[in-house]
Amino acid sequence: MRIASFTVDGRESYGIVSGDGIIDAERHLGGEYRSVAALLEAVALDRLFEIEAAAPDYTLDDVQLLPPVTGRNPVLCVGRNYPEVGEQAGYEAAPYPSIFQRRNAAQVGHGAPIVKPRESDRFDCEAELAVVIGRGGRRIPEDRALEFIAGYTILNEASVVDWMNHTSRNVTPGKNFDGSGALGPWMVTADEIADPQDLTIVHRLNDEEIQHGSTGEMIYPVARVIAYLSTFTQLIPGDVIATGTPGGIHARRQSRTFLKAGDVVEMEIGGIGRLRNEVVEG
Repeated sequence: MRIASFTVDGRESYGIVSGDGIIDAERHLGGEYRSVAALLEAVALDRLFEIEAAAPDYTLDDVQLLPPVTGRNPVLCVGRNYPEVGEQAGYEAAPYPSIFQRRNAAQVGHGAPIVKPRESDRFDCEAELAVVIGRGGRRIPEDRALEFIAGYTILNEASVVDWMNHTSRNVTPGKNFDGSGALGPWMVTADEIADPQDLTIVHRLNDEEIQHGSTGEMIYPVARVIAYLSTFTQLIPGDVIATGTPGGIHARRQSRTFLKAGDVVEMEIGGIGRLRNEVVEG
């Protein structure tokens, strides 16, 4: 099942993507759950099966898609999770993942413009598999971690590279400019993804392939990441975890090839869909 959040006629809602249309779940469920996060927190995702046969209320062209879920916490992100990234940048693999956070305000939805900040001309994007937590938990065992996933989506994990380098590793501001990245186009429920370590990731810029990799290359697999994060913090339904980006970005940055207004960024992950955004100056 594909679950999307959206705005239409000046209001926010969420629903089931059905073909080229969308079923307004908030309306069909009587407003009982006001968002995807609320649905997950109530352990009520199965309620959507009650309405999945309904006729779509809107076409996808009628609505503006939002990030599929915005939880109470920032997005938890894993850095340097693919060997090629470390090799290209000269980093040695570490026994534990590097973790940082992205505020929810740093993401827009599919089809919305992403903002290259006027303060920098070193703006770039990275394609990543993102995991949506469906069951809360602390100290989750790795061998059970996939049971806690509600679904999967795509993160366009934008980086304002010079701001990341204001100090030796100033990741937080460089990853958190408002509206600089994107999340979507929707969340695909976990039952649709047989193995999160067997997905192809493709990143295109103006139809030119920038990244092409497989989640099977991850140094820290999805289950291990969830186990590690839940050791130091309680994961709650609606939390989003970004799992790192494949190789292909470092060479662009070394050649000082960065994004500009008018560029079109597309990110595609097999079994999930395609996230598309145009760059604007802001």
